[in-house]
Amino acid sequence: MLKIYHSKQSRSMRVLWLAEEIGLEYELETLGMFSEEMKRPGYLAIHPLGKVPAIDDDGFVLWETTAILEYLVARYSDGALLPPRDTPDGARAVQWMGYGENPLTVIMGEIVANGEVMPEDMRIPALVDRGREIAPALVGVVERALGDRPFILGEAFSAADIMLGFGLSIARYLGYLNDGTPRARDYCERLMARPACQRAAMA
Repeated sequence: MLKIYHSKQSRSMRVLWLAEEIGLEYELETLGMFSEEMKRPGYLAIHPLGKVPAIDDDGFVLWETTAILEYLVARYSDGALLPPRDTPDGARAVQWMGYGENPLTVIMGEIVANGEVMPEDMRIPALVDRGREIAPALVGVVERALGDRPFILGEAFSAADIMLGFGLSIARYLGYLNDGTPRARDYCERLMARPACQRAAMA
């Protein structure tokens, strides 16, 4: 059975969300964020940086969220959540998956981690300042791209929405989704309301 290495309220939630969307059974291995268990040799053999997410699929180990999502969609679903890469929608899906991780989630995550979540001796205040300068523009990109469509590729939900949704949920927590970004705000709310997303968030 697929094993997913996960920390609560971390970007590994996106792997659980994808698994829930496609009805994939999995075993959950929950690790404490910033904990010593992430630095133990046994886990470093799974993820060399001591981070999450990572998966072990019957001995096949993979880390990095985008790679994991692409693998799980290709191996365990009908492929509908990721259009073929040689199509415009497929190329856009790859683009938005990349954007959802870096810069969106990276910058929003830096603001939260260095502002309140990390142990104080690990925090870098300059990253909070930089993130606050960049954050509104990052949300603005999504706001403009959505137009009147329900999802980032149009009418159909995709893995790109999962990647964007997590970063936007942090932006919402930080107050960057507001009356000035109604499309991104409503988009985030639609994504967070999906049953698969809610199950993943509670894991």
